[in-house]
Amino acid sequence: MPIFSSNKRPVIIGTGQSVNRSYDPADIKKPMDMIEAAVRMAQDDSCIKGLTAKVDTLYLVNIMSRHYADPLSELSSRIGVTPNRKAYTWIGATAPQWFVNQAAQNILAGDTRLALICGGEAFHSAKIEAKIKRKTFERWDLPPKKQWMAGDLRDPLSSLEMKYGLAVPINVYPLFENAFRHHKNLSIENHINELGDFCARLSAIAAENPFSWFRNRKTKDEIINVSGSNPMISFPYTKFMCSIMQVDQGAALFLTDEQTASELGVPKEKWVYLVGSGDAPEIWHVSGRVNYFSSPSAKVAAAMALDQAGITIDEIDYLDLYSCFPCAPRIVREMLSMADSDRRPLTITGDMPYFGGPGNNYSLHAICKMVELLRHEKDKLGLVQALSWFISKHSVGIYSGKRLQNRHNNFVPDTYQKELNKVKGPQLVAHASGNAEIETYTIFHDREGCPVDAIIIGRLQNGHRFLAKAEPDEASLEALTKQEFIGKKGKVRSKDGLNFFQI
Repeated sequence: MPIFSSNKRPVIIGTGQSVNRSYDPADIKKPMDMIEAAVRMAQDDSCIKGLTAKVDTLYLVNIMSRHYADPLSELSSRIGVTPNRKAYTWIGATAPQWFVNQAAQNILAGDTRLALICGGEAFHSAKIEAKIKRKTFERWDLPPKKQWMAGDLRDPLSSLEMKYGLAVPINVYPLFENAFRHHKNLSIENHINELGDFCARLSAIAAENPFSWFRNRKTKDEIINVSGSNPMISFPYTKFMCSIMQVDQGAALFLTDEQTASELGVPKEKWVYLVGSGDAPEIWHVSGRVNYFSSPSAKVAAAMALDQAGITIDEIDYLDLYSCFPCAPRIVREMLSMADSDRRPLTITGDMPYFGGPGNNYSLHAICKMVELLRHEKDKLGLVQALSWFISKHSVGIYSGKRLQNRHNNFVPDTYQKELNKVKGPQLVAHASGNAEIETYTIFHDREGCPVDAIIIGRLQNGHRFLAKAEPDEASLEALTKQEFIGKKGKVRSKDGLNFFQI
């Protein structure tokens, strides 16, 4: 629904963020504690007492660090809301921006007057609590999936991908990173240096953010040099390049329309407008993608949002591109037709390796920070982009400190999806044999940082794609970290239900 079609345009009127870095067992928090604190802060920020009691729509981002039987009811009881409309997602980090987009549509349709969008995690406290109780800290204990949950409920990985060990993000994102390196025609040495420079800039931004998990600025050398505190996790990512999920962080915002904001008495200097939005899915499974250095759906989601707002990417002043791993924002930057030399930082928070990665809720922190910036600079524009799983779908919001005039609006959502649906990846075969070429690869490392396994995605001579393990040879695994193997030719064979690639 075009945002310019109504004089009741969606506005954010209050934001709040919470963080708990304490290691004192007396300060252990639960996710609901972090969320409630953020909601209270957002209410205070709006300058309206009792705002939670007026909420008619409650959207809660999935909580991973603790399982709640009925999270929506528990939160409603804590903060005193009785919503007519409520929703809770399963896993997927597009949720914060997607919820903002959904709430805006409901506001324009007259189905929502005041929406509260919130989320939070307490992995840090859970780890401390596990240590006290002498229990194992389960980092990847995925929350149960229920049919009543909102959003995308598809399983993120196929059985074939799981069979080869592509089980968690750190196993998958290096496939994109290595492919992006080859696409950019970088040597491995130059690529590592580029990663160090890029990540050091993110760390510098996070160091200035009072809600960041890491306030200490990491240097390029600290980030790229392998050490006991910074082991190689999955080539080419060291620990300090990876999203940090062991955080206690929460965020919340209130979204309404101009008319309701005025009736409530919210000061106009608090208002920040959502002026464009877009959501688009990628080919769902990683093994089916067109390639591993682009994301057509990111381009589509951004185009939808920019066209809806009637602006171009060059008019955006502030960006926050989702960065669970360094390849993600750099791939999206290219999809937005931004030059590598573009001086605009790709984050306003410091991104997930340094600001912190509170489960699915990171982008809500980015939106809150965007609101803060645009309140101080009303003539500026901001773009927040979130993604789910393995660059699997995107959600984009365009924000403005002031009401934009409708410069043009030829926004027809169906046309975007029709173009995206034409994108097809190569045929995937489970059993491969014969001459082949490496398309991309990733190398798994043990806790000491030693390479232990490699997964290769390759192409047969007929263009069909396959997954394979590298032949179990320590010298070959080490060579994969030193030489460029994308484009290398070799042979693939099938044995005991698995494919093996030999150069």
